Amino acid sequence: MAINRKDYPNKIETGLSANNDYTIFLYRFMYEKKEYSGLIDLTDKSAWGKKDRITFAKGELVRIKNDKRDSVFNTEITLAAYMDEFWKNVPEGKYKSIRQSHYDRYVKPHIGMKKLVDLRQKHIEDALKKQEEANLSPRTRKQTMEVLNPAMKKAIANRMIQFNPCDGIKIKLPTTKKIVVNAALTLNKIHTAIEEEFKGDPFYHALFLFALQGRRRGEIITLRWEDINFDANYYVLRKTKNNEEQKIFLPERIKELLNQFKENEGWVFQSRRTGTHLVDIRRVTDRMKTRLGDPKFGVHYLRNVMVSAMAEQGLESMHLSGALGHNDPNTIKKYLTMNYLKSSEKASEVIDVIVEKAKN
Repeated sequence: MAINRKDYPNKIETGLSANNDYTIFLYRFMYEKKEYSGLIDLTDKSAWGKKDRITFAKGELVRIKNDKRDSVFNTEITLAAYMDEFWKNVPEGKYKSIRQSHYDRYVKPHIGMKKLVDLRQKHIEDALKKQEEANLSPRTRKQTMEVLNPAMKKAIANRMIQFNPCDGIKIKLPTTKKIVVNAALTLNKIHTAIEEEFKGDPFYHALFLFALQGRRRGEIITLRWEDINFDANYYVLRKTKNNEEQKIFLPERIKELLNQFKENEGWVFQSRRTGTHLVDIRRVTDRMKTRLGDPKFGVHYLRNVMVSAMAEQGLESMHLSGALGHNDPNTIKKYLTMNYLKSSEKASEVIDVIVEKAKN
């Protein structure tokens, strides 16, 4: 039934008027060049006073406006337009720049013009298929989900969509474990190479010895002098992969090197050019690759070497996991080159003990 505006002669405020007994209110407002109108029926609230009904109607109009704006926003906005707003709230840094670049190159061209409310799992899978056809690696394709999944969760939280189109999409990564044969010998070879390559240069000497202790690149380059306790022989990692602060043992050799360029505060590995912490260590890493004749060499590879060497010596998984900074011992499997010979030998010894004990 059409609304007769003359039935609502009592203006309450712009866009809101009432009938003669103030029990039914007419609202009208414009949004995105479209007019919205309707009635707020409070005839069942006749026991309320006139002022109470007016106050309620004003509040209801605010809610209706918000809902309409959300509805228009949800219906019309494209993924590309939504992502433009999404990136504005992501802190500046390497994380943002890498993922935004990936989105612009590999996601936006395929599904950017899809309306957000119309985006489905199939559309994302089609985009991933096109990436695969372009010979992008599984790790690169996985970045699509690392971009879209948090963006879609935020859209749900803001009532822009009801369901996450990323749910159920899995990208299996190939095993990337680098096999370390004779890890203890390899570790000793690398240690010697570090000592020789950076003799007289305590700065990079210490940096690579930290790496040989299992530290990640980001943990090393963001270490601060204030977080090193030289008296108690430990340092605190503030920036870790699992976002928890960790207290790590400080080896004597590294402490000796640090003391040669020690400061009271600031970045330990400060860039001599920018004044902030180091970012790019490829040049010195290449020097180590050349000295070792090993193209696999890198900070992360040293974690594989270290943990495999420790495992060869029989160090328990719990300690190996702690040394790498993992709070889940199962994660250690990613780095270990399993010593099946030694493990099976020990298992056989235990079986023999059990059998002999049973005989007695």
